Amino acid sequence: MNFSLKLIAFALLSLLTPLATADVTTATQAMENPNNPLLLMRTSRGAIFMELFPESAPRNVANFVALAQAQVPLFDVTTDSMVQPNYYDGMTFHRVLKNYLIQAGAPRQPGAPVPEYQLDDEINARQFGLHEIKVLDALGKPHDWLNLKNNEDFQHEVLVPLYRQLEIRTPEALETRQFAVHDALQDMTLMQAYQNQGYRYNDRLISRAPLRGSVAMAGSGPNTNNAEFFITMIDAPWLVGKATIIGQVVEGLDIVDRINQSAAMRGNSTTPSPNTGTMIFDIRQVNSIP
Repeated sequence: MNFSLKLIAFALLSLLTPLATADVTTATQAMENPNNPLLLMRTSRGAIFMELFPESAPRNVANFVALAQAQVPLFDVTTDSMVQPNYYDGMTFHRVLKNYLIQAGAPRQPGAPVPEYQLDDEINARQFGLHEIKVLDALGKPHDWLNLKNNEDFQHEVLVPLYRQLEIRTPEALETRQFAVHDALQDMTLMQAYQNQGYRYNDRLISRAPLRGSVAMAGSGPNTNNAEFFITMIDAPWLVGKATIIGQVVEGLDIVDRINQSAAMRGNSTTPSPNTGTMIFDIRQVNSIP
């Protein structure tokens, strides 16, 4: 963290001290397993402690910690050289969905060093029974976990991937194979629907459900995890099978709520303004792993 950012952090955190009750001791006591990594994220609204789960998402957890602690070489186009920054220092929660999630990890300026790789999802779909839950119920209604708003969503999320899997590429081919499509839809599970979209699963992992306070990787589709992450405000079963969960907030959920409540200042906008955005001063591991 540069000197000016340290001064800002010190000033703001001094103002927040009477409200900040979480510390390493209480956060460690709240952990599921004290041998897991415990990370402290200091923000302009207060401190958030996150327990990470290496047994659930080993590669994604390792990548998150390495980025936070300046262990990943990145290419800087402005200097035409490799750098190893504390990646998250000085970033903001750039996407805030009221009563749903807060998201960070995108650079604030174009051309800033970013990871050029993508990591696969790390999810055990069978652990949540996705291989048994049908896409359609007996009345033909899509399962709530699909989180579909209308028929267009159903077309995009379920039918088009199914057509691709069945190698149906023309209206004529669809008409010829309409009964095959019907039968496939009747038998399709959520796991199969997501696999048609490109998701791949690992039965050996111990996955976590997306609950209030879950820390998850934010990708643009299957196997596109990089550096962005989000924290959920509510239980979000529609993310089961789609989001790689890397951790859980164990102290500081009130700070997460405060960051999310700033969405009310922006109406329907999902992008905070300079006046309402919450800055991440730094993210550091604060415990030692045996």
